[in-house]
Amino acid sequence: MTVLDRFLLPGWAAVVTGSGRGIGRGIALALADAGADVVVTGRRTAEVEAVADEVTARGRRALARPGDLRSDGFSDVLAAEAVEAFGRLDVWVNNAGVLSTAPVWQSTDAEVTSTIEINTLGLVHGCRAAVDVMRRGDILNVVSLSALGPTPGLAIYGASKAAALSYSQALHIEMGAARRPIRVRALCPDAVSTDLLHAVSDRPSSALLFTGPRVLGVDEVVEGAMDLLSSRRQLKVIPAWRGWLTRTQSVLPAASRTLTPMVARVGERRRPVR
Repeated sequence: MTVLDRFLLPGWAAVVTGSGRGIGRGIALALADAGADVVVTGRRTAEVEAVADEVTARGRRALARPGDLRSDGFSDVLAAEAVEAFGRLDVWVNNAGVLSTAPVWQSTDAEVTSTIEINTLGLVHGCRAAVDVMRRGDILNVVSLSALGPTPGLAIYGASKAAALSYSQALHIEMGAARRPIRVRALCPDAVSTDLLHAVSDRPSSALLFTGPRVLGVDEVVEGAMDLLSSRRQLKVIPAWRGWLTRTQSVLPAASRTLTPMVARVGERRRPVR
């Protein structure tokens, strides 16, 4: 029996952060198609309400809850409202994130702070809120390929995602040690064609994002997320071979200092220029 088989019951419930657009929207709708009632949340009210309408059009209940994960207690409120409205919480997806690119010495204080607050602390607080109310279930953290190795040009982003991955893996082990039936999963996709990517594609510092054969589509990542939830795996990298390549850079730091800039130059040639 897969995880989704276990949850495919009337009235199972999910929270998806950053679900007003892109990957989050896709996961929210896929979960609705699988039988979930969904709390849709993001910073833009109109987008959140539109996705909630799409969920209800699929025959499931939805709560539209716009807000900012950096607000004190916001994740706790989402968890409490999910349980109050739906009677349970089975899946929590931490998808909300920001992407900034710049050499480390050019990153502004605001960029550093928002990146860590949303990509790392937002995920941590979401996990804690979910664990507090879940009897059993799954936490899916949308992380990044950047979590697996050094990412020049994306150093702050990569650091925020590496911390998120480490936390996800530790929490997964802790849940097992405590004999709590909650699995914490991490999805690490390569660059995805989203508004976040398009917003930085004109910056030379984003070159590393374009070193793969192609940019992934949102549907591919959503499919990967549902596949991960349907398995017993804790980690999924899309595509898998890019994960092995990125990890190699971590274990060979001297070589990476020479080779990674060479690889980035390939991405610079592929980077779309607006």
